[in-house]
Amino acid sequence: MTELFQQLLDWVALHPHWSSALIFLISMAESLAIIGLIVPGVAIMFGIGAMIGAGSIEFGSAVSWAVAGAVAGDGLSFWLGRLYKERLKEIWPFTRYPDSLTRGVQFFQKYGGKSVAIGRFFGPVRAVIPLVAGMMGMQPWRFALANILSALAWAPAYLLPGMVFGTSLMLASEVAFRLVMVILLLVFIVWFIVWLVHRIFLVLSPRASRLLHAFLGWGRRHPMLEGIAGALADPQHPEARGLSVLATLLLLTSALFTLITGWSLTDGAHSGINYTVLETLQSLRTPWMDHLMVFITGLADLESIALLFVMVLTYLLWNGDRRALLYWLAAAAFALVAGPLLKYGFQIPRLDIIAQAGASYAFPSGHTLWAVVMYGFLSVLAARSLTLRWRWIPYSVAGLLTTSIAISRLYLGMHWLSDVLGSIALGLAWISALGIAYNRHAAGVEDRMLIAVGLCAILLMPVVQLLYSHEDKFQYYTPVRSFIETPETQWWKYSWQELPQERQDTRKRLEHKLRLQYAGTLESFESILATTGWRKAEPLSWEKIIRLFSPSLGLQELPIFPQVHDGSHESLRMEKRLPEDRRLVLRLWPAYVSLTPNGKQLWIGLVSEQQKVVILNTISFAATAGSEQGAFAQIVLDTTGRLSQRVTETGVLLLRSPEVAPN
Repeated sequence: MTELFQQLLDWVALHPHWSSALIFLISMAESLAIIGLIVPGVAIMFGIGAMIGAGSIEFGSAVSWAVAGAVAGDGLSFWLGRLYKERLKEIWPFTRYPDSLTRGVQFFQKYGGKSVAIGRFFGPVRAVIPLVAGMMGMQPWRFALANILSALAWAPAYLLPGMVFGTSLMLASEVAFRLVMVILLLVFIVWFIVWLVHRIFLVLSPRASRLLHAFLGWGRRHPMLEGIAGALADPQHPEARGLSVLATLLLLTSALFTLITGWSLTDGAHSGINYTVLETLQSLRTPWMDHLMVFITGLADLESIALLFVMVLTYLLWNGDRRALLYWLAAAAFALVAGPLLKYGFQIPRLDIIAQAGASYAFPSGHTLWAVVMYGFLSVLAARSLTLRWRWIPYSVAGLLTTSIAISRLYLGMHWLSDVLGSIALGLAWISALGIAYNRHAAGVEDRMLIAVGLCAILLMPVVQLLYSHEDKFQYYTPVRSFIETPETQWWKYSWQELPQERQDTRKRLEHKLRLQYAGTLESFESILATTGWRKAEPLSWEKIIRLFSPSLGLQELPIFPQVHDGSHESLRMEKRLPEDRRLVLRLWPAYVSLTPNGKQLWIGLVSEQQKVVILNTISFAATAGSEQGAFAQIVLDTTGRLSQRVTETGVLLLRSPEVAPN
């Protein structure tokens, strides 16, 4: 993706006038009546913003052309409305789709002249409001004022998300594009979970009565379910809607858990989809994202769940809500007992990605089950204090927390997909059953203080994680990598070509060639290079990051970002400062190869020159320059006579300490 994006940037740089014309035409088409309904203006403006963020298009010029196009498009639509007036209803596509024009008229009648400015940001009526304004006889000067002012706000607003994305792509090319992919994936998941929970709530609530009667009829035909059906026997109960939603969820999740359990006990744990999800997420790992995922999974660690449980329990005791207290205890008791019983009952092995993985079994995921039950039932308690209109909010928050925790378990390689899905289904089934019973029998008393207690507990969890040492947990979840033993003479002669030749990100980074291989200790290598002007690069810190917002700083004052190869940051990062504000950077990663007979570790890396990149005269950062020949020649010169060296026919520099060189 970064390569395709770079090709597009190169084309735009060669044809700047075409880009200006394109921005004007797209902005005008997106604003024109009828045409604006089919032009994907938002997506295209996002792409233009990305090119601005990458520095390929000048911001001021792009905004000017976008404003001009938007004003022209709306102005043309306005005059068409004044020209045709009521005859617009007889023109296609309004003859076939009259509702779009009707919505525009209703919107204009509701907001008056302000609708021109508001409508520019409101998708459903975006392309017809100027047309309607002309048709309804709005004064031209008032329309022109609203048109110009709204266009001045619209252009930067629509370009800004793309600019952020384009800037992140440029930075990602220096660090890890996989980091951007995971962040975008998480943003999409957050949006999707909120949308899904809200949609499910909206779909089920109006159909509550029909679902309730169908469930009652089914329950009467099945004596085993007579108790649950009886709990819903009073359709006049004020909580009938909520009960039917929970009852439907109970049936669906119970069936889903049964199916997943059967799948896991047969071939689910070794199925293609389990391996596909595992390999995909492992290919997206970066150290920074590892820290985030360890933090997220900590929200379902024992100490975090214990904090939530104790705070809610204490409040319910203080408030004297005995029934809610008993249900809260029942929720926790189920999660405490069901997980271990099922693990030791099914005895499905864990993955072997981390060293301690074999200490317990995989199915179901204990963290996921804890999260679904505890956060889920807390949302049931909290939703009761809200009106029907707002009850989807606590469910959405619980859904976000549990989904994030489930993804973290998959990302960290602790569970198969089937383990997580089974835990979600089992947890939802239990909290649905508890929710049915609780809502059916609890007194209808609003208690919004419980929401505040739950939020305080969740906000205190990061403090708990810091007290329990986040770094120790990070080490615990670090994947185990095994070393391969290779004779040193064999590596020196030909095995060097079996190692990666490019930096591995989401795929091979052909512009970041790994042309350096070193056998020995990092301390020895660092001390040898220090005699030739190289020095260890300063670690990245917030103080260094703030420098990115000072474009006047020289290249040598800008921080050196770590880069990711095969999911890991470099173990050694050194810099050599040259005259005229130039800087070379050397990076080494472990090759996970042990050379016999001396047991020396093999390292692979790259050396490159950096260049200063300035974006929108606001952000500047040090990026890898296109050519690496000068930097490569410098490292060859600096190691000559100090290390045994060999330059292969493909341009890879092999280095080893003289004292370990075999005959």
